[in-house]
Amino acid sequence: MGLGHRWLSRTAAVTLLVLAGLAVPGGPAAAANADPKFTVDVTGTTVPLGVGKKRIHLRLTNLTDSTPREAIFYVRPGEQDWPVGISLMWPEGGGSGECDGDAAGWYCRIGPHALPELLPAAGETVDLPFDVNVQENQQPYEGTFSVEAGMAWGDEQMQTAAPKRFTLRLVDEPEADLSVVAPDVKQSVRIGAGGRLEPTGTLQPGETGAVRYRIVNQGREAVGGIKVTLRLPEAVTFTRPPKECVVARDRRSAVCTYDTLALIPAGQDTDPTDGSHSAVELHDLVTVAAAMKAPVTLAGGTVQVEGLAARTDGRSGLPRTGLPANAVAVPAADVDDSDNRDGFAVLVAAKDGAGDDGGGGGDGGGGGDLPITGPRVGLVAGTGLALVAGGGVLLLLVRRRRVVAVRGGGTSAA
Repeated sequence: MGLGHRWLSRTAAVTLLVLAGLAVPGGPAAAANADPKFTVDVTGTTVPLGVGKKRIHLRLTNLTDSTPREAIFYVRPGEQDWPVGISLMWPEGGGSGECDGDAAGWYCRIGPHALPELLPAAGETVDLPFDVNVQENQQPYEGTFSVEAGMAWGDEQMQTAAPKRFTLRLVDEPEADLSVVAPDVKQSVRIGAGGRLEPTGTLQPGETGAVRYRIVNQGREAVGGIKVTLRLPEAVTFTRPPKECVVARDRRSAVCTYDTLALIPAGQDTDPTDGSHSAVELHDLVTVAAAMKAPVTLAGGTVQVEGLAARTDGRSGLPRTGLPANAVAVPAADVDDSDNRDGFAVLVAAKDGAGDDGGGGGDGGGGGDLPITGPRVGLVAGTGLALVAGGGVLLLLVRRRRVVAVRGGGTSAA
């Protein structure tokens, strides 16, 4: 898949964006807002040479008190001399909505008929994956790419934010590269057969949920252990911390040292039966205070990870013992520590079910008083009809690359 500036392909992608309701640069803005009711961030954009693919995440946070009906985002390189051997694409396994376009610019849409479960509820953050693909024999590189996102609530227009630029770095650093993703806590759980967690419904005051987080080593060197630092929101406490964790007196923070948990590089994790792993999912049980008034979103939870002493051979299988009392684990080098920390919220539902519609109650909060900028409505509508007609012609002329709308592989850990 070449990266060149193919006019027809780019134009088709832009037309699709307009049809989906997202304003494109140079066109009339549909309720564009300098202070949108959501935030956009991307972390983990430093990739070590020799790693062919790195999974990064677009984090969309809903700042309103209700779930949007639709969300859309557009990703494109920002440099004219962007290397042919580096591309940004949505993952083959899906998890980012319904996506289309090519490496010169692509978009994903999430809505009523396109994986609505990925829409962020009131106060919620979703981690939408996409991949940095790097061909062999690349040189160190630094460039920017842009992400433009929009959300719509109720009957309101799509509210878009100005494109945000992020820096992509390709570096010659042969260390480990840990990343962590921690979804928001929304379900109550119980311990089932074999010690597995079983969801029992929405999380209500006085009930127990689980903070889950997935740690992946996407670097070139193994780590011989993992240190995890957790902080819970107000009114949430640890229920049954693992023996590896030291919990503070208020039971809202903990430091867990898994000094025998080795993670090899993802590129070396080719045999699922050999006992070596590049990724692991951990969980900690937490309880919401019984006196908490609900529905409410309790924000401020964080999980941060760091690798302990590096291991040159993650497959050696050599036994590791606990650190002696007078020793301190030394952090291992990490190529990109911007994705070693993730935030999460605890979404508490009312006991009587009031407000438990996935949106946390409220009347929208999606910027309903925003004016429509640009030409008058009639002209905008006429332009939209013209674009629809033109888009139909373009779609007949241009071969669509592919469309993905696959469940799974998103923010929840496998």
